Amino acid sequence: MVSPATAVFSVLLVYSVLLIHSVLASDDVAQLCPGTIPLRRVPSTGQGTWWTILATKASSGQCGINNNQAPCTCTGFQFSSNLHPPYIPVYNTTVFGYNTEKCAYEKQEAEISLVDKNQPWAIFNFIDKASGSSTVVSALDTDDHETFIIFYLCGMKTAEGEPIVIVVAKTRQGLSAESQERVDAVLKANNICKDKLVAFDTTSCSDI
Repeated sequence: MVSPATAVFSVLLVYSVLLIHSVLASDDVAQLCPGTIPLRRVPSTGQGTWWTILATKASSGQCGINNNQAPCTCTGFQFSSNLHPPYIPVYNTTVFGYNTEKCAYEKQEAEISLVDKNQPWAIFNFIDKASGSSTVVSALDTDDHETFIIFYLCGMKTAEGEPIVIVVAKTRQGLSAESQERVDAVLKANNICKDKLVAFDTTSCSDI
């Protein structure tokens, strides 16, 4: 039997795929994330390890992008590429999350690539290498990959109708007051209620 949450996710995933085909036909990838302010691509590299410090609550499947609740902790992404800046169009991605019951990190291999590298927008296809499923992800802001990135899953909502947002930091120490103020301003500008996101303490996370 398919759970209501799984059914909702499946419908949203199909909607996301249909949205990609519809928008590509009009050659404006910014339309993939209606209601948001898309980020223009930045020339710096996003390579490295990024820790989730603020995100929409998720509790489905293995620890990582789909599950940031107990027994999962210390979630995030590792981005790598054989290409060099500026404007890297594709990254190999490892989604990770620490399972406190297994005392080990769980990992998911993926690829994240620009929907259209000829356009200025930082809007990506996130492809799970195991299942082949694809999700459109927009970077709403970054300080040239110095300390943070804000990700928004386009065309997808929680069962409660909330947008799916992930804020990641370059270090386990989180953000400075200045960076946090900028993140808060971008969330507000995109009509994302910070109070409905979950904050995570990554200062004690072990190496991956």
